[in-house]
Amino acid sequence: MPTDFANGPLDGVRVLDLSRVIAGPYVGRLFADLGAEVIKVEPPEGDDARRIAPRHDRGQSWLLHFSNVGKRSIALDLGKPRAAEVLLAFAAISDAVIENFRPGVAERLGIGWEAIRARNPRAVLLSVNGFGAGSAWSDRRAYAPIVHAITGLLRDRGQGSQTPAQPRIAYSDVPMFDATLASHSEAGNVLIDPPDDRVMNPIFDAGAHGWIAVGGAAQHVWVSLSTEFPRELPDPAPKGAALEQKAAARHQAVAGFLAGQPSQDAALDVLARAKLAAAPVITPKEALLGPLARERGLLVPVDDGKGGTRPVVRPPARFSASRNEVRGPAPRPGEHGVELLRELLGFDAERIRALVESGALLFPEGAGEDA
Repeated sequence: MPTDFANGPLDGVRVLDLSRVIAGPYVGRLFADLGAEVIKVEPPEGDDARRIAPRHDRGQSWLLHFSNVGKRSIALDLGKPRAAEVLLAFAAISDAVIENFRPGVAERLGIGWEAIRARNPRAVLLSVNGFGAGSAWSDRRAYAPIVHAITGLLRDRGQGSQTPAQPRIAYSDVPMFDATLASHSEAGNVLIDPPDDRVMNPIFDAGAHGWIAVGGAAQHVWVSLSTEFPRELPDPAPKGAALEQKAAARHQAVAGFLAGQPSQDAALDVLARAKLAAAPVITPKEALLGPLARERGLLVPVDDGKGGTRPVVRPPARFSASRNEVRGPAPRPGEHGVELLRELLGFDAERIRALVESGALLFPEGAGEDA
C-alpha cells in the first residue's frame, strides 16, 4: 500500500483485529488513530463491548467507541469453514493481526499463528491473553478485575489491612499478568527486605478548597513547606513523640495551612513557592470538561450510530508533521462486510451471496448484501 506520512505514521499499514472488549481492540484503535487501516472482525453477536454497558447505552456503547473508533467491521461466524477461509484471505494482505482468544481457541478455529504464517510469512501476530499461553493458568478467563487481584493491585490499593479497593481503570495486556507487574512502579520496592514504607504523595483535605494532592514523600513535603513558611508552619509535633504521631500532627498542620488560604489557587501557589508539585483532586468528568482539556482539544465528537454524537478522547501523542487523531466513529457490527470483500478481496455478488447463505457472513440489523 502507498504511504503518506503526513496522513499518519502508520499510513499504508493494514491491521486485522480479531480481538474483543478492551485488551486488543484498544491497541487496534491506537493503530487506526496513527493512520493504519484497521479491519475489525466481529462474531455473529458482535463484540462483547457492545453489551457491557447500561441498558440505555447497549449496541454502540461508550466502551465500544473507546476501543474501536476509526475501524471498519466485518461480521463472520468463525465456526463456519468458509468464514475461516475469508479471514485468512484478509490475513494474507495484512501487515499485522491482533487476537485475544484464550490459548488454543484460534488454532481450533483454523486461524492460529501457523495458518496465518502459511498465508503471510511477513505478518506480525499480537496475541493478548491473561496469564501466558504456556502457563498453568492459560485456560483461565482474565479480565481487568481478576488481574488486579492476582497481581496484588487490590491489596496495594487497600493498604494492607484495609478492605481491598477495585480500581475502575483496566490494567492490561500481553499477557496481562506479566505486563501489570512489569509496569507496576512498586514492584521493586516490595521485594526489598524491609520495603520502603514511607508515606508517599500525601493528599490533604484543604477544607473549602477541596482535596489537594502533593508529590513526594510526606517528610519531604513537610520540610519544604516549613522551611519556606517557618512562621506559618511551626512544628506541631511534641518532642519525643513516635514517628507516626509526628507525621499525623504535621499532616494536619499542612492541611490547616492550605485550608486557611483565601482560595484553591492560593493554596496551590504556596505549594509551588515551596517547589512542590501539586494539583487539586477532581473527578474524571471535571477533568474532561475542564479548562485544560478544552485547551488541549481532548474531546472529539463522533457519530454515535443513534442519530447523535458522542465525545471520544483523542490520542495523547502529537506529531509535528503527521496526524494522530480519531478517524471516524465505531462501526456497527459487520457494517463494511460487503465493501471490504469487494474492495480488498475482489469478491463478486455471487461469492458474497454464497457466504451469506452458508451463515459465514452477517450484516448489521436492517442491512442487506448491498449495504
